Amino acid sequence: MNQNPLNILHTIGLKELYPIIRCQIKLTGQLDVDRFRRAVTLSAKVVPELFCKYNLADNSWTPVVDDATTMVTVVDQLTPELDANPDWFNQPQLRIFIEPGETTTLVLTMSHILTDGSGFKQYLYLLSDCYNRGVAAVKDVHNTVELDWLKALLKTHPAPKQGKDVDHPVHALGLPRLAAATAERKAHVSGVRLSAVLTKQLLHATHDQHVTVNDVLMATFGKTIQAYAPEVTDIAIACPTDMRQSIEHDQAQLRIANHTARYNPAIPAPLAEPIRESVQKMHAGMATLKERDQFLDSVRSLMAQYEHESIEQLQQIVEANYHVRPIGYTNFGIIDDQRLRLDDTEITDVLMTGSFRFAPMYQIACSTFKGQLTLGFNMVGTDQEVQFGRDLAKAMAGRIEDFIDPQTATTQTL
Repeated sequence: MNQNPLNILHTIGLKELYPIIRCQIKLTGQLDVDRFRRAVTLSAKVVPELFCKYNLADNSWTPVVDDATTMVTVVDQLTPELDANPDWFNQPQLRIFIEPGETTTLVLTMSHILTDGSGFKQYLYLLSDCYNRGVAAVKDVHNTVELDWLKALLKTHPAPKQGKDVDHPVHALGLPRLAAATAERKAHVSGVRLSAVLTKQLLHATHDQHVTVNDVLMATFGKTIQAYAPEVTDIAIACPTDMRQSIEHDQAQLRIANHTARYNPAIPAPLAEPIRESVQKMHAGMATLKERDQFLDSVRSLMAQYEHESIEQLQQIVEANYHVRPIGYTNFGIIDDQRLRLDDTEITDVLMTGSFRFAPMYQIACSTFKGQLTLGFNMVGTDQEVQFGRDLAKAMAGRIEDFIDPQTATTQTL
């Protein structure tokens, strides 16, 4: 087996959602496609797993291509259907589609078995550097996937006494089913983007109220979903967290790998409660979980049993501690526009999302690029279900406005 047991986290529930990270980039100027292919090939010198298929039987990688020729495809028209069905068990761990035009659109779809959101951003910056500087970008650059630091951290943080099952809330958030299970569904990518002015106002409001942007996003998303199940008075959301932040004196240049665990906050928040009160509760709840490093509980058993159990048993451990919830949340954070750039082009728009979920499953994916917050989602659904997904994202944006200033909020929340 390889040196990262956390790959297995994203091998369960494959029929419900396939483990991908999707990034849609729009740019103006002339993108050199051949140069871009060479950049992808060059990046694999640092991340050789890109050219491999994933072997679940022993959590290993086997090369299936020698270069990026078949991984980068130019198309006349991009549709979500193109990238909604990769096969990481037989194909390379990255697929890129390019639609040239006055505005060129790139869609990168990477395996979530290979890396997490933070690792994917590191890859974007590496790929950009390879495009801009060529071979010099990979000279003496090493990617670290080992988890010795996590093993050491777990030793200093013993398991808590047996408590309630926080990964399987008794009353989980959910959405109504709008169409029959047999209805025809298609893949869609959508969302809403807050203006730069509103995003800046959000930052100021979080500082004034001594909370984090993540607190606001989780609370507003939770309240938005709760509106369709008002009898659920506790907002329980799984919050992925980047464990790289817990590595003391980290000397690694790159960690393009799975280094994510999850917090499991659950706060009492009746639907009628003002959003600012819910945000303060979320902040307090997260502070308590952070104080005792609760995120370690989501990976503790997997790390302990990795060398002793079969893959099937390890997947059962994941199901118990890191299962796929019907309602998902992720925050990719800031995408650095100073590091994500391609010579002779201007990147105008970036949309990062997670896996395609079959309605009524729903995940909101938050990210910020050039000072604008985006609330995106991928869905396989009917036209009605996808429109409902857009309405949910708009309603969440309305609640964010309500948090910023209840007196001036212009968006009506549902």
